[in-house]
Parts: sequence; structure tokens; C-alpha cells
Amino acid sequence: MEITYFLPLILIVVILIIFLVNNRKSKQSTDVEVYNKALKAIIDNKHERAFQILKDLIQKDSNNTEAYLLLGNLLRDRNINKAIRIHQSIIVRPGLSKQMKIQIHQALGLDYLEVDNMIRAEDEFKKIIDLDSKNIWALTMLKNICIDNQSWDKALDLEKKLIKHQSKSKNEASMLNYFIAMDYKEKDNQKNYINFLEKSVLSEHVYHESYLELAKVYQKKGDIDLAIKNLIAFAEKEPKASIETFKDIENMLFEENRFNEMEALYQGILSNMFHKYVFNRPYRYSP
Repeated sequence: MEITYFLPLILIVVILIIFLVNNRKSKQSTDVEVYNKALKAIIDNKHERAFQILKDLIQKDSNNTEAYLLLGNLLRDRNINKAIRIHQSIIVRPGLSKQMKIQIHQALGLDYLEVDNMIRAEDEFKKIIDLDSKNIWALTMLKNICIDNQSWDKALDLEKKLIKHQSKSKNEASMLNYFIAMDYKEKDNQKNYINFLEKSVLSEHVYHESYLELAKVYQKKGDIDLAIKNLIAFAEKEPKASIETFKDIENMLFEENRFNEMEALYQGILSNMFHKYVFNRPYRYSP
């Protein structure tokens, strides 16, 4: 009788537990949905709405690391110091997954780039590599910092790692030779510097900076024809730089008193439909 009496009570308790568990899961799903709403607001360029959604979510659940991370990213443009403080506060939280640590180090690296603190940014990107040695994003960011600092030997080493870890890009051989050339330039080895630049431009897919660098070499040697040839090739690979590049060519011809060749040069350029478009833009003659 006693067992029969307690069966309904046990059943009620079980039902209550199931209800509470389901209610908790429902609450967690709601938090995810709210977070997704914040993401959608960012995508829709409604940053104020996203900002408010994230603030409300954090107020509701202060342990929501993802929300703090996204809030810090939003603050990068409006209050960089606060963004840094937020990201610094969550990176020390216990129990973070490897992927979450990587995302926070990425955010901190971008924060430090925003305030031109290259040393701290580089440190954050290196921490990503410590977690994931094949992280293409971090390797690329480190390489870009090395290029900005003209640390060609380090840039070369990072480029080799990128080639090793990522799917092969069309101009990888040319780019690699360019970095080797720049490393030799830094070491004042003129022969190897020029040799590897020439190798770079002989590739099937040429890294555009190689043309520009080789043009400087030939101009310094006084070989204006080869300098111009490489500048035109650079302009074709880098259309945004066309106007400035052709001004440089014009100045070279002018300094050599080769005035008659300017018209022929322009005719050759204008025969190319793309350069015809460039040269007929409204700002063509702006200083």
C-alpha cells in the first residue's frame, strides 16, 4: 500500500524534473537566438541595435564569453580602450576552449593594431600560433607586420610556412622569390637581390611588387627602357596604381629629353581598353 501511495508522488517529481530540464534547455536556446539576433544586426549594419542586444544578454548572463567578445569587437571603433579591457578580461577566464582562446587573441591583436601597438599585436598573433601552428590568418598577419617593418628574413620564413600549410596560390613562387630578393637587398647582396627579382618576374603568375622593385633597379642602372617596361607591367597587375605609375614613366622620359616618345607611349597605353578608362577618368590631370 505504501509503495502504491508514493507512486503518484514519484511520478509528479519526475515530471517536475523533466519540466525544469526542458525549461533550462529552452532558456539556453533563447540565449543563442538572442546572440544570433545581435550577429544579424551587425550584418545589417545596425550596430546600435546589436550593441543593446549584447548589453542585455550580458546583464542576463555575465558568463557569456561569446557576447563579451562580440561586444568588444563592436566597441573597437567607438571606444578602443574599453574594447581592449573587455578582451583582456575574458582571455583570463578559466575553461576556455582552444577555439575561443584563438578568437580572443585575434580580437586583441586587432585592438592593438587599431592603436598602432605593433609589438602587442604581434605578441597576440604569436599566441595564436602557439595554439595552432597552421593558423593561416595569424601567419598572414605576422607576415604583414614583418613586411611593414621591412624584416624580410622573417617575412620570408612566414611566407614559406604559408605556402606549406595553405592551398597553393597562383603567384606563390613569384612571391617567395620576391621575399628572398628583399632579404638579400637588406643584406646588401646586390647580385642575389637582382637575380631573385628576375626569377620572380619570370614566373607564370608574377607577384606585382617584383615588377616595381625591378623597375627601380633598372632606373638606377640608367636602363630606362627596361625600367619603363617593368613599370607598365606593374600597372597592368596593379590597376589602382596606374595613374601614378604612368606619371613616373612620363617623368623618366622627360628627364631623358625623349619628348617624342611620350606620344607613342600614350598611344600604346590608350590602345588597351582598361588603361583608356583609367586615363579618361575626371581626375586624370590632378596633381
